[in-house]
Amino acid sequence: MALIAVPLRAEDQSKPDEVGHVTLAIGQAFAHNKKGEQRPLKRGDAVYVDETIETTAGGHVHLRFVDEGTISLRPNSRLSIKLYHYDKLQPKNSAIRFNLEAGVVRSISGKATQAAHDRFRLNTPITAIGVLGTDFVVRAEPEKMWAGVYSGAIAIAPLNAQCAVDGLGACAGATRLSETMGSVMIEFSGGREREKIVPLDPAVISKTSNPDRDNSEKSTDSASVTSNRMNAAEIKAADVAAHLGADNQSSQPVQQPSQPVQQPSQPVQQQLPVSPFTWARQGDQLPGGAVLPSVAEVQQQKADFLGNNSYKLYRAQSALTELPRAGAYDFNLVEKEAGFTDFAGNDHTRKLAQLDVATLHVDFAAKEFSTRLEMSYHPQVGPAISAALDGAGRIESNGQFADGNAVSGSGVGGMLGMDGTSAALLFRKEVPSVGAFDGRASTK
Repeated sequence: MALIAVPLRAEDQSKPDEVGHVTLAIGQAFAHNKKGEQRPLKRGDAVYVDETIETTAGGHVHLRFVDEGTISLRPNSRLSIKLYHYDKLQPKNSAIRFNLEAGVVRSISGKATQAAHDRFRLNTPITAIGVLGTDFVVRAEPEKMWAGVYSGAIAIAPLNAQCAVDGLGACAGATRLSETMGSVMIEFSGGREREKIVPLDPAVISKTSNPDRDNSEKSTDSASVTSNRMNAAEIKAADVAAHLGADNQSSQPVQQPSQPVQQPSQPVQQQLPVSPFTWARQGDQLPGGAVLPSVAEVQQQKADFLGNNSYKLYRAQSALTELPRAGAYDFNLVEKEAGFTDFAGNDHTRKLAQLDVATLHVDFAAKEFSTRLEMSYHPQVGPAISAALDGAGRIESNGQFADGNAVSGSGVGGMLGMDGTSAALLFRKEVPSVGAFDGRASTK
């Protein structure tokens, strides 16, 4: 049997991996392989590693990959699939790399990127883009690129000797752009200007100039903007609807519907960022409060920290070195706790109190913060005790901020996650001749 076995042909042995398929094809679109061979694309066709997907002036393609990630490639665009490995058994071993040679692409992360966001890369001719389980759009030209984020965050760095085109994940020193920064986009130039963050302009990102352009382009990619006044939220809802509904759509051009595109009932699932913060307690556990590890249990972590007499706040080291440079955001401090120590009585034991209001506003452009904290204690006997604390000040380059003396007097101190998507603070507020509140608050 061994003598008569027929060996595989060379072309069979080198057959590329099928990594996805076309769910929508409008106008003309083609796939080019490494041999220079070209094939037209239609709905249902497979796509492979080492293929370049190209659309013409009226062409538009949606791709769904093996891990349920999706790509929308706009007209006059070229996208190369350099690497697409999805490990179902161990998703953290997955790896993805695209090269956007020209044009506009929108990407919604699938299971591979959600599990291994540090092993995803999208290159343009001048930049490398890493992600955190996200939904983003990029426009590329030979010496310029633009990017916007609708969910999650991306990190952009110039391609150079320290940031190679064949790498994976975000490069060191990358500039972070996240949805929490508001309606802004990044504009990156290959010249001296480098990057700047500017107000979101959907017409620029989507490469649109005339709202009355060809109907074949308007028909399916609702994120290609039916008018230059369409805002980011409308773009997101429409393009997600187009992605999720692609399997049920015809591969032929259709006319613009008279009714607006409806947002799908099942939202796209995105991986939430992992909090970089760890809380530890100084001294005894607060009766009735959240169970926290002691400082001794977590102090071996090599991380930044702040503390007062009740808590220590640790922040994990970040690979990114800069906070966002623009935008303003009101953080939702959902994890919060307060205690009250009564100075008037003989029992100075710290009791569980309430943190009724906890707001934190950050202006990334001005590098300033402001906060409002309202707290109360309701003893079993006697009237309630309440107090408020307003703080404001500068944010340091390492993301730390402080106002007053949160250790011994009244004040607030805290940290931002270095991607600008998370925040934590601790505070102390003395009520003269009565007692003192202290506590903590952070994003999840």
